[in-house]
Amino acid sequence: MIEDDDTHRLQQALAALQAACPELDPSAVVVLLATREYRATGRDKGINTALLAQQLGFEHAMVYRAATELETRGYISSTPVGGASPALRLMPL
Repeated sequence: MIEDDDTHRLQQALAALQAACPELDPSAVVVLLATREYRATGRDKGINTALLAQQLGFEHAMVYRAATELETRGYISSTPVGGASPALRLMPL
């Protein structure tokens, strides 16, 4: 399998983030990286946990728990999406 440059870059970024933040659960590291990558694309409103779960192929509850851990540790901020949705909007700090 041939990896493209973006895949290789993301793998390196994930490994570096895991090394820099060994206290984080692996799913939290993935969510943090995805949140930072989303922000790097110029989107200033943050990413919705429901959308992120769908894109990652994770259960929403797993992304939500990871987001809670990340916010508690000061890596991100979150705000409710609103309405009846349990989803949060995540922004890296």
